[in-house]
This record gives sequence, structure tokens and C-alpha cells, in this order.
Amino acid sequence: MYQKPSMPRSIGGVLDDSLQLYKASLPSCWLPSLLVSLIGGGLSYFIFTSMPQVTTQIAPTELMSRYRALIGEFGIWYVVVIVLSLVLYGMLIINVAAVSRGESSAFGASLAKATRRAPALLVASIVFAISIAIGFILLLIPGFYLWNRLQLYMVPLVDEGQGPFTSLGASWRAVGGNWWRTAIVVFVMFVILIVLEIVLAALAGFFAAFAGAGAGVSANPAALVGRVQLITVFVGAIVRIFTMPLVFAVFVALYQDLLLRKGGADLEARLGALPKG
Repeated sequence: MYQKPSMPRSIGGVLDDSLQLYKASLPSCWLPSLLVSLIGGGLSYFIFTSMPQVTTQIAPTELMSRYRALIGEFGIWYVVVIVLSLVLYGMLIINVAAVSRGESSAFGASLAKATRRAPALLVASIVFAISIAIGFILLLIPGFYLWNRLQLYMVPLVDEGQGPFTSLGASWRAVGGNWWRTAIVVFVMFVILIVLEIVLAALAGFFAAFAGAGAGVSANPAALVGRVQLITVFVGAIVRIFTMPLVFAVFVALYQDLLLRKGGADLEARLGALPKG
């Protein structure tokens, strides 16, 4: 059973807590993760199957015209997938945060709470995306700085019921003074995820090429590439069932550790302000 730390932890300690929280919360998180994977993977599949194969018989201008038509065709579905994904992300945060407190959250209860928080989560996500985009347009360094300071906003917004701007401010204050600590923890998490994605994508490409050779498509490079891409889409959907709970376990464990650090710093400051003797 996961034990929530009562004292700030080292970077290695936060990563270890994240893994322990991930293992403890996976039984309540696999279903929302599966639904996110099915929704995103389904959209990717329909988009992929609608795309024209790249061949020498298709002029580049015609190919670009077909791709632009696909954007208009699937635009509304992108919006639907984003909204549904935000609701399911909210469920993951609710379930992980509940496990961190030694509680449990039923599927229906977490779905209802996540649905109520979805409008605020959508607003905060738009503000977050715009802020990061502006930072990257100006220079890369401001973009990375803002991203790291604001990235934990989902935790206070969903778990604590804060508003969109209040939650962004909560993330900003929590990471303040701990920028590099936060960046290192999140960087290690993404390295793990990227390595896993690369390994599984390579395996998918190998099996797709093997199957393609057996099916006689190896003589058609476009068909072989298409098969590899299609298998990669499905492999990615399967991988996300197990990786998404890890992402939010890291966010919850990291945010709670930062709050402990801020609380300890505030207490130390208040004790230092007391008269001596």
C-alpha cells in the first residue's frame, strides 16, 4: 500500500514515490487509460486510412490538397477527442490523488467529478498552451521555463477544485525555487516513456516488415510503410494504457512534494520571525 510522504524527498525519492504510486493506482487507472487510448487510437486509425499513399503517380500539389481536405473533414472530431480526453485525464488525476491519500474512487464518482471540472480544465489547458506557444515563439528558453512552471496545473485544478487561473498560479508558486528539481524529475519520466515508445515502435516496425514480406507487399514500399505506420498507431495506443497513469502519478507525487517543501519553508520563515529568547 502506498504511503504518502510526510517530509520532502530527494529527487530519487520523488521518482521512487512516483513509481510506488503508479503501481498502487494502476488498478483504478487502467480503464480510463484504455478509453483514452481507444478514442485517440480510433481517430488516428480513421485519419490514417483516409490519407492517400505517397506514390510517384501523385503530384505533390495534389497530395497536399488531399491532406488539407482531411483537416477540414476531421477537425470537429479533433475537438471531440480533446474534450473527452480531458475528462479522462481528470479521472486519472482523481484516482491517483485518491490512492495517494489512502482512499479509493469509484469509476462513476471520478467520472462525475472529472466531468464537472472539464470546462475549467479546458480553459486552463488553452491558457497553458497559448502561454507556452508564446514562450517558444519568442525564444526556446522562455518556452521551456514557462512550461516547467505551469505544467502541474491539472493537479490542483482537478483534485483541489481550484479555478483555471488559480490552478496555473498554484503550479507557478509550487515550482518557484524548485525549477531544476521539477525539470529533472519530469525529464527522467519522459526519458523512460520515450525509450519505451522507441523500443515498441521498433518492434512494431520489425513485425510489420516481417508480415509484409509474407504477404507479398515488400515489393511495394508505399504499402509496407503504410503497414508499419498502422501497426505503430495501435502499438502506441496499447503503450499509452500503461504510460498515462505513470505521467499523472509523477505529477501528483511531485506536486505533493513541492507543497511539503513550500510548507516547510513557510514554517521556517515564521519561526525565524519570532523574537529571540
